[in-house]
Amino acid sequence: MTGPVLPRLAGLAYGGDWNPEQWPESCWPEDLALMSEAGVNLVTVGVFSWAALEPEPDRFTFEWLDRVLDLCAEAGVAVDLATATASPPPWLGHRWPETLPVTDQGVRLSYGARQQYCPSSPIFRHRALALAERVVTRYAEHPAVVLWHVGNEYGAHTAFCWCDVSATAFREWLRERYGTLEELNRAWATSFWSQAYSAWSEVIPPRRTPYFPNPTQQLDFRRFSSDELLSLFTAERDLIRSHTTADRPITTNFMRMFKDADYWRWAAEEDVVSDDWYPDLADPDSAIEGALGADLMRSLGGGRPWLLMEQAVSAINWRSVNPPKPSGAYRLWSLQQVAHGADGVLQFQWRAALGGAEKWHSGMLPHAGPRTRSWEEVVRLGRDLAALAPVAGARSQADVAILLDWESWWALELDSRPSNLIRQKDFLLAWYQPLWEHGVAVDFAHPEHDLTGYLVVLAPQLYLVSDEGAASVIAAADAGATVVIGCFSGAVDPDDQVRPGGYPAPFRDLLGIWVEEYAPLLPGSAVALCGPDQAADASATLWTESVHAVDAEVVLSYGSGDLGGQPAVTRRSLPGGGGGWYVSCLPDPATLATLLQRMVSEAGARRAAEVPLGVEVTLRSTTETDYLFMLNHGVTESAVPLAVPGRELMTDSTAHAVVLVPPGDVRIVASPRRSPAEGAP
Repeated sequence: MTGPVLPRLAGLAYGGDWNPEQWPESCWPEDLALMSEAGVNLVTVGVFSWAALEPEPDRFTFEWLDRVLDLCAEAGVAVDLATATASPPPWLGHRWPETLPVTDQGVRLSYGARQQYCPSSPIFRHRALALAERVVTRYAEHPAVVLWHVGNEYGAHTAFCWCDVSATAFREWLRERYGTLEELNRAWATSFWSQAYSAWSEVIPPRRTPYFPNPTQQLDFRRFSSDELLSLFTAERDLIRSHTTADRPITTNFMRMFKDADYWRWAAEEDVVSDDWYPDLADPDSAIEGALGADLMRSLGGGRPWLLMEQAVSAINWRSVNPPKPSGAYRLWSLQQVAHGADGVLQFQWRAALGGAEKWHSGMLPHAGPRTRSWEEVVRLGRDLAALAPVAGARSQADVAILLDWESWWALELDSRPSNLIRQKDFLLAWYQPLWEHGVAVDFAHPEHDLTGYLVVLAPQLYLVSDEGAASVIAAADAGATVVIGCFSGAVDPDDQVRPGGYPAPFRDLLGIWVEEYAPLLPGSAVALCGPDQAADASATLWTESVHAVDAEVVLSYGSGDLGGQPAVTRRSLPGGGGGWYVSCLPDPATLATLLQRMVSEAGARRAAEVPLGVEVTLRSTTETDYLFMLNHGVTESAVPLAVPGRELMTDSTAHAVVLVPPGDVRIVASPRRSPAEGAP
C-alpha cells in the first residue's frame, strides 16, 4: 500500500490553474474566498508566467508571486508551483530566433503562441534553467508549496524540430545508440534504395522527401524527439531536487493517449504521474476512453495514485464546436477518475479568462460568476471530494494486463504498411471496452515488464516487439497466464525489420500457429466468422490473415472470402495451466466481447461486482478498507449487488445487499477489506 500522492496535503486534491498575473490584484482576495466556498485546497500557479517573472532578459519581478504564495498560505490553499518555463516570452524568439522550431519542410515557426521552442536548443535550455533556478531557490521552503510543476504538456505543440541544431543532436543520439556508422546502416537497412551513409555528417532528421523516407530513420527520430523533450524535464527536475525535499514531489502533466512521447520512459522520471483529460462530447463512448486513460495513468506510475491535473468544468475552446458539458457530467466524469486511481481532480482553469486564445475555455469560476449552474457543480464536487478524503492513497488491483509499447505504436503507424487504417488507439479501445463493461479491472503494462503476476495478458496490437519483450510475454504464459495476441503482432524487431519464417515469429511456438500472409481488408469490407458457439452474423473488418494451426484448437474460422475455412481465432492449452490465444482479425464488437469474456472467465480473473448494463464498477483498497465505486452512465436507475455491507459515502447511509444508483449518479461503498479471492466471479 501507499500513502497519499501529496504528502503535504491531506485527503484528495481539488482546484485548478490559478493565473493571478492575468488579473488585477484586487481580485485575489475574492478568488481565495470563493476557493474556500468551493472546497479548493490546491491551485497550480505560474505555468505560463515567464514573461511576468522575467519581462526582459535577466530582469526578474518576483514580488507579485511572493504576495500570491503568502496569500495562499494564509488562506490554507496549497500550491503546485510551476517553473514557468512552458512558454517562452517574445523576447526569447525575437533576440534568439534560432531557438524557434523548424518544420520538416524547413519553415521556421514564429513566436506569438505558446511552447514555441526547439527542444534541442542550448539557448532555450540555458534560459529555462536560469529561470527555474531563480524560482526554486526563492520558494523551495515556502509553506504553501506542496508540489513542483515542470513545463506543461511537453510535445503538445513542439514534439519535433527538424532544424540544424536538432540534426546535430540527433546525430549525437544515434552515435550513442549505435556506436558506429556501419551499425546504423545495418539497423536502417540503408542498402535499400541506395541510402547507405559514408559519413556521420550526412545523417539528418527525416525531413520532407520525394517519396517514403526510411522507416527506421523515422522511428529513431521519434525515439530521439521523445528523449530530447524528456531531457528538458529531467534537467529542471534535477535542479529542483537539489534545492527541495522529497515530501514536495515533482511532476509534469501528461496528455493521456498522446502519441509523441513515450510515457513509460517519462513516468519513470516523475515523482507523481499527472494527466490532462478533455473528453470529446461528440463521442458517445467518451466514458470508456476516460476509464482507459485513467487506468493507463495509474499503470504508468506502477499502480500508485496519480493526479488529474487538467480538465474542463464545462466547455473547451479548441474543437470545431464546443458545447458545454451536460448537467451532471462534470461530477460523474471527475469521480470516474478518482474511481480509477486519481488522488486529485484539478481543472484548467480557476477563473475563466476575459482575453486571449482561451477566453472561451470554461473555468471553475465562469464569466457570469457564482450563482450559475457551473459554480453549483463546482461546489458540489468539492463537497464530494472532501467526503472521499479517506480514499486518498488507496490502490487498485487487476488480474488483467493490456500491453502497450509506444515504440510499437510509432512503428505501426508509419507509412508504407500493409494497411494505414490500423490505429493503436482503436485496438486498445475495442479490447478494453468489454472488460470495462463487465467490471474487470485492467492494468496497462510494457511488454518488457514482469507480467507473471497477471492471470490474463492481452496484446491487442503489438506490431514491434523486442526479444526481451517476447520473452517476458512467454514467461507469463509459462507461469500460468492466459496470453492473447492480436493481429499483425510480432511482425518486426526494434529496428522495424521483419522477423522472417512466418508471422508472428516470436510467438509461433507459444500459440501453436504460423501466419503465411497478411490480408488487410478494404474500407467497408467484411468477412464472416463461424464457429460452433458463434452468432450467425459474426464478422471481421479491417484485417485478416492466412493462419495455419499446427498445435492449436480452432475457435473461429473465416466463413467467406479467399480465406474461407481457414482459422481466424485459435487457442492452445499450455502445460502450466495457461493458454495462448491468437486473434488474427478485428472481430465485430459482440464477437470480440464474447471471446474476451470467455478468456478472462476461464482464467479466473476477478470482477469488482456484478455489473448491470450501463454501470461502471471499480474497486480501490487500503490495507483496511475497500472502496467500491459504482457510476451509472445510463438513463435509468440500476441496482448493484454487494458482496459485503458497508457505508455509502455519498449519502452517508448504510448499504446492505443492494445499492440503487440513480442515472448519471455515483455511489461509493466503504467496507472492510476483502481478500483477493473474495472478488465477484
